Amino acid sequence: MKQLLFASILLMPFLSRAQVKEYKASNGVTYHVGDTLRLGLGSKADGSFLYVEDKGLLGRVGPFGNMPGRSQPVRSLSKDYANVGAVIKSINKTSVNGVQKYTFSVNPGGPMRYNVYVDDAIAACEVKPCKSDSPAAATGSVADEIKKLKALMDSGAITKSEYETQKKKLLGD
Repeated sequence: MKQLLFASILLMPFLSRAQVKEYKASNGVTYHVGDTLRLGLGSKADGSFLYVEDKGLLGRVGPFGNMPGRSQPVRSLSKDYANVGAVIKSINKTSVNGVQKYTFSVNPGGPMRYNVYVDDAIAACEVKPCKSDSPAAATGSVADEIKKLKALMDSGAITKSEYETQKKKLLGD
């Protein structure tokens, strides 16, 4: 009986996660096991990654770094791995404080695997493409674009006809 209890305690981290084959992340990209995840820049003050952390010896040791009340500290991925690719080894659906999260187990090089809290990492631009990489964010609002076109027309860089054509495209007319 004690052996069964001990075995179930050891297997608990593996049984509490559901592995999936693919996941469509918040950046619109559908990721599969074996794909390469492109890392961005770490979002911690020292440049390391907040949402990419060492899995530890028995799998996931906890979300989001060294949280109060945690007995084990978590190692975040070093800033040295900014802008590199990491191969996705597994995709897991897990619950963190009652919230469903998807994590990718990745290998960015070297012997260790890391957990990526993928949607949080995308929001912080630790994974590319991130939300601020969207065309709307890069170009600004429609009103800003129209102002730029108007300035170009006023300076003589484009004609009134070109201005009207581009304005219609922006407004969806």
